[in-house]
Amino acid sequence: MKHLKTVVVVVICASLCLGYYYYLMHRDTGNQGKMTEVEMIITQDLEKSYPKTARGVLKFYNRILKCYYSQDYTEEQLEKMADQARELMDEELREANPKDVYLESVKNDISSYSKEKKKIYSISMDGSNEVLYKTIQGRECAYVDVTYSMKGKDSPGRSSQTYILRKDEDSRWKILGFYQ
Repeated sequence: MKHLKTVVVVVICASLCLGYYYYLMHRDTGNQGKMTEVEMIITQDLEKSYPKTARGVLKFYNRILKCYYSQDYTEEQLEKMADQARELMDEELREANPKDVYLESVKNDISSYSKEKKKIYSISMDGSNEVLYKTIQGRECAYVDVTYSMKGKDSPGRSSQTYILRKDEDSRWKILGFYQ
């Protein structure tokens, strides 16, 4: 009789645990807990979790670019994304592109893409073993090729750019510039 009580209690506890697990897995949470790509970008704390590699910096930068041209967001969110993009830039590039000038340039590019119904649908980047590293004027630099595949109202297109990144005084890779 004693063993029967123990078995019954264990079965009831196990049933309650399984029932609660089933409830948690199948309840309708809607969008609670799910952040959009834009929200993930603007809440990324670059002070605490800055990308460790040149490729990592460009991956994050390209996530921002893709959001510029293909996501819905508010004016405030656009400004925060632009601020995040500027955080990835070398001091020289930031000085050449003050915040208000950079934001206006981004808005103009977005408007142009929108008029042409152009969207970036694919981004490919050099593999880590293809990144070219050089020391220029005593500072480490990295050259990374990125290809953007786009769809537009006229036709699909591709654009390739080589990004130049340079390590800052904190050994963080920062975007110095790019060329086609």
